[in-house]
Amino acid sequence: MRTTRLKPPLLFYNMLNPQQVKDRIPHTWPLFFTRHGQFTAVQLQTIPHILDGKDTLVIAATATGKTEAVVAPLLERYWETLHQPGLSILYICPTRALVSDLWARLQPMLADSGISLGMKTGDTGPVSVTEPPAILITTPESTDVLLTRAPRLFINLQAIVLDEIHLFDNTPRGDHMRCLLPRIERIRSYAQPEVAAAQRVVLSATVSDVDGVAGRYLHDGVVVQMSEKRQIEAEIRPLYDLTELTSTLAERASHKTLLFCNSRDEVENTAVYLRQHLSYHADIFVHYSTLDAGVRRDVEERFAAASVAICVCTSTLEQGVDIGTVEDVVLLGVPHDLTAFLQRIGRGGRRHEQVKVLCLPKSPNEWARFEALLGLGRGEWEVKSGEWGVQSGEQVIEDVVGYGFRPSVLVQQIFSMIKQSPTGSVRLEDVRRIAPRSVTQDDLQQIMSELTFDGYLRAGRLGEWKPDTKLQELLDRHDIYSNIGTELLAGTAVDAYSGAVLGQTNRVYKKGTVLLFRGQLMKVLWQEQYRFGLAATREQAADEVLRMRKSFAPVPFVVTQAVARSMGLRPGNMVVLPLDEGMRLYHFWGTVWGEMLTAV
Repeated sequence: MRTTRLKPPLLFYNMLNPQQVKDRIPHTWPLFFTRHGQFTAVQLQTIPHILDGKDTLVIAATATGKTEAVVAPLLERYWETLHQPGLSILYICPTRALVSDLWARLQPMLADSGISLGMKTGDTGPVSVTEPPAILITTPESTDVLLTRAPRLFINLQAIVLDEIHLFDNTPRGDHMRCLLPRIERIRSYAQPEVAAAQRVVLSATVSDVDGVAGRYLHDGVVVQMSEKRQIEAEIRPLYDLTELTSTLAERASHKTLLFCNSRDEVENTAVYLRQHLSYHADIFVHYSTLDAGVRRDVEERFAAASVAICVCTSTLEQGVDIGTVEDVVLLGVPHDLTAFLQRIGRGGRRHEQVKVLCLPKSPNEWARFEALLGLGRGEWEVKSGEWGVQSGEQVIEDVVGYGFRPSVLVQQIFSMIKQSPTGSVRLEDVRRIAPRSVTQDDLQQIMSELTFDGYLRAGRLGEWKPDTKLQELLDRHDIYSNIGTELLAGTAVDAYSGAVLGQTNRVYKKGTVLLFRGQLMKVLWQEQYRFGLAATREQAADEVLRMRKSFAPVPFVVTQAVARSMGLRPGNMVVLPLDEGMRLYHFWGTVWGEMLTAV
């Protein structure tokens, strides 16, 4: 894979002037650019490459016009195809909130164009196979569902856009995405053997491993990377309890504040406290992923329209959801990595050259990590590769542990391909086709053997596998679609009567167990393998509290090494603290290496 990296000012020497770019997009200029009357820098650099059909990675700050820089030239390039029946452009976002927001932004622009726009998430209805939209905005999970249930949708696909790639890459969802892309190409080439690969465009506000990301998600292509230099005005204050939060907010006296928390429970508790104790009038909103899509949209619109407001949120508002002007950003607890930190603080003061943020650590450990993130984000610590394992230049970034594809994600992909297959089977060569080259043939053989041994697959004709009893049950219940990024066979709590899924749990609970869930007592009425049904009960006491499975965000190596540096430690140094019963070791290696050290 060959990628040409184009960075300012190099690219400007070969660029068309604005009028020349405008002349190349006669159909989409009036749709996207007449209101502003000019292009942004990233639009000038990106549009010609996409018009030329090149795969492109676009890296630029939020609110710089990346979306228009990509969508406008794609529409221009495939204008005739977009007016014919069939799906032409697939736009994949990391969250339902972003899907909804992007659809709401693009729909008015395309209203008079004759181009149909659709969206598909778990919150929306099905996509019509006979009359699909020309452009579909969706998530990785819904893409997987469509591949299995309606593969013909992708036969005439011309382009694929992956938005906010930093939220996918080097995660299980990113690994699944790498498998979905060749599955799409397989469908296209089967229907049209000589067809060229669909054009791919990847967007992000920040990417650490630029060449790696381009290599994983693009064919031969170019990288357009814009640098944004905004000073970070940060204040760190210890947070002992929420009374200090209310006094600090009153002191800062900002009209619009985003207050980030690291869990949904913390969001709810903080919002309740602010409504009861905030010393000045402000509209208080909450925003997190499990809220209904309509509720999230209402929150976004009301927050944008309010004169004085605080929105308490999780990472759902890290991305480019439109919520209007934000004056101040407050971080209640430290984000787990540098990318999340930069995304959160970047939501404030976008029209200014300065980012304003209040950091509220809840422990000395969090204080040290905030200091490290600020030093990294400002580029104050230039750490050379080989000395600390971290590189710093225009922007410091990411984990020295590097990228690694997780072969375990192939389990769901195998199940999904069996569901997609007209013969209800899968061959080893099918799995080989979607797996990266880093996954060996022995790895694939081992996965198939273990699934067969565990009762999920059975051997069919030579070199072919079909679903066995356990997999057939999963397929019948459609439970293969909801676990991207989670453990495949986690315990699942459902309503005992309707079968509606309540959530993924840490383990399976036996029939008769009384659980405290959502503030009420519920009893397990039945249990079948990994699923169990809950219903309200008149029992007087719970056996235990029902614990839902939570996503775990490891602390990266780069952050812990920056903490060590701030303490004056040299690379490789550790700190040992003697205790009455043993000792405590501070290794500064991050979560992944720490787990490996524990296992030694």
